[in-house]
Amino acid sequence: MKAKSRRSFLYNSLTMFAGAALIPTVLVAAPQKNDVLKMAMLHLEPRFGDLAHNCALIETAMRKAASMGAKWIMTPELCLTGYRFDLVIGMDWIVNGPDQWTQHLQKIAAELNVTLFLSHLEQHEATGHRYNTLFVINDQGDIIGRHQKINTIPVSESWSRKGGEPVTINIDGYSVGLLICADAWASDTANKLKQQGAELLLSSANWMPGKYGPKDCWEKRSLETGLPLFVCNRTGIERNVDMTKSESVIANNGERLFSHHSKLSSVVLIDWCVFEKVANNIRTYSL
Repeated sequence: MKAKSRRSFLYNSLTMFAGAALIPTVLVAAPQKNDVLKMAMLHLEPRFGDLAHNCALIETAMRKAASMGAKWIMTPELCLTGYRFDLVIGMDWIVNGPDQWTQHLQKIAAELNVTLFLSHLEQHEATGHRYNTLFVINDQGDIIGRHQKINTIPVSESWSRKGGEPVTINIDGYSVGLLICADAWASDTANKLKQQGAELLLSSANWMPGKYGPKDCWEKRSLETGLPLFVCNRTGIERNVDMTKSESVIANNGERLFSHHSKLSSVVLIDWCVFEKVANNIRTYSL
């Protein structure tokens, strides 16, 4: 290369480098978690075996919760059917995959722009197995995860196959561990979720107080894992079983921070301060 050409090449290269250095670098920040989770527990009175009524009740409660600013909405265990649905409507109505009731509530979740934790049942097409399932339906109406109950109850849940290993689900940047009712009785499921990186635990429940009640298991699980545990229970009377004293609960660090029971269906709204682990601005509305 001739000397003049070499000088031109070096000059042009340095000019290009200098120009590039003057272009500002744009840094894209990672999505930030909200400091406050706006949550709702639907503490409902399902009508035994009446899916149409219960679906309408859940929709009404969802609309109320969303109108008050809730972004995550929890439901009680088997809120569409009642607990011992098999005794009154059997199981022939169960279809493979998400049924019409689940699909309807998926549409409502998308319309309201909320995440719905829907406790219902499902049947797998390939195996025909039925599960007691907690669906996670995002604000687009898509099922993004599910937990199938592991500690199924003999006789009363004989229709249900035991679920496999629990898994955490990422929701709005948070790693969430799911439980259903008796899954919280022993420590193993909650501890596995903690080991997987769960930041909080959510549970649907159909659990009355008394001799066979939860006692202090929710407090124990929160103490062992160091995670807040939110439990959405139910009310009403089913087959002469009185659930009106059943409690929806927030437990943290071994203590019960909040509990609610009512004779009628209600919506409990909670502003959960994530970093302080404090429940603020709790409001309860009867339906």
